[in-house]
Amino acid sequence: MKKLALIVLFLAPVFCWAQLYIGIRTGYSPLSTISFKPNLKATIFQGENLEYGLVLKYYDNNWVGFQGEVNYTQRGYNRPYRFTKDSVQIRQINNYIEMPVFFQIHINLAGVYLHGSAGCYAAYLISAKQGVDSTGKMVLEDYRFNILRDNRFDYGLVGGAGLSHDFSWGTIQIEARVSYGYADLYKYTYPEMPEQSKAVVQNVSLSYLYNFSKQGQKKKQKSNQ
Repeated sequence: MKKLALIVLFLAPVFCWAQLYIGIRTGYSPLSTISFKPNLKATIFQGENLEYGLVLKYYDNNWVGFQGEVNYTQRGYNRPYRFTKDSVQIRQINNYIEMPVFFQIHINLAGVYLHGSAGCYAAYLISAKQGVDSTGKMVLEDYRFNILRDNRFDYGLVGGAGLSHDFSWGTIQIEARVSYGYADLYKYTYPEMPEQSKAVVQNVSLSYLYNFSKQGQKKKQKSNQ
């Protein structure tokens, strides 16, 4: 009984301070490409590369927490089309459902939180479009998947940094992150496929979060007084 009481006393401050944020996120990837080996001269895909998702963030003390997300995200690449001059490009745009999980540390700097994140992600490719600008105009069509050639699953590491601020009506969070995939987009065992085809993505995002914890409600009450 005494041991149980000691455990409760030890954990009470943690759960009293615990904060749960739930919100929405929108992002943009200014850099999205595939790292091929051997080098296929892939370049950055400069298109929409938009991202939308749901965010859950949990902190159980003043500076350490976790953040998880479920996102719809686009990735893509351009590269020279085979057997043609470099001026003719092939483009592929991939649409993923992605689930990153981060370990996060944040510091309060005069009411603005500075945070750093490190974690991993898993993603599933739900659809894709591909086109070749052989006529001078890029026309994209639905990409037909081949289970022997195409790998729909991806996973890798992701890290970044950001800023957030608590308002009476919610929390605004701005982030920048970089992710590197470990799964190949194409299976190297298929004829004419590269030895390596890994995703490299940079992303910036804006999130709105609402604090559902009791501690968060107390913060809002103080800010309104």
